[in-house]
Amino acid sequence: MKRKVFAILLVVMLVSVSACSNSTSTDSSQTANQKTEQQEDKNNADQKDENKEEQSGENSDEKSQNTVSNEDKSVEIKVYMSNDDATAFVSESVEIAELTPENIVNALIEKSVLSSDVQVLKCDKQTVEGVESLEVDFNGAFGVYVSSKGTTGEYYTIGSIVNTFLDAYGCEKIKITVEGNTLETGHNDYPGYMDRFE
Repeated sequence: MKRKVFAILLVVMLVSVSACSNSTSTDSSQTANQKTEQQEDKNNADQKDENKEEQSGENSDEKSQNTVSNEDKSVEIKVYMSNDDATAFVSESVEIAELTPENIVNALIEKSVLSSDVQVLKCDKQTVEGVESLEVDFNGAFGVYVSSKGTTGEYYTIGSIVNTFLDAYGCEKIKITVEGNTLETGHNDYPGYMDRFE
């Protein structure tokens, strides 16, 4: 009887010991899995941080390049006008923020070549019969302003615009229109391309 009880106790102890060792090995494998997952999470987080730093570095490079290119856009142009007694053209170097037809017109307005209500509607640079040429279309206020000038005033106004635009864009010929139509002033018509005024 004692042997039976001893044998049963021994079997119970063996079962409980093996059960404990299984749970310990299960616990240790679960702990190892958790550690591996935590390490992977940490690696992923580190990788995201590195990517963010690279992107912010790239963005700051782009910003600095944009800043440089914005600074590089400013241009010096020659603005032509008549001298005080309207007998010859004179020019003055002017810095504009960027080479655009609007900025050129604003420079001409500042030098009193044009009135403040004059605007450029379109400006196209193209090659016509092998020659670099400009087509500049102004609003109606331009036609009214030029027509209000006398013959000499009109000559120097048109010549100042022609020379200023040709120099700024490096072209040889220019055609000026008013709202898509030929410029007609009462003193003169300007149907085609014009060369520099002397």
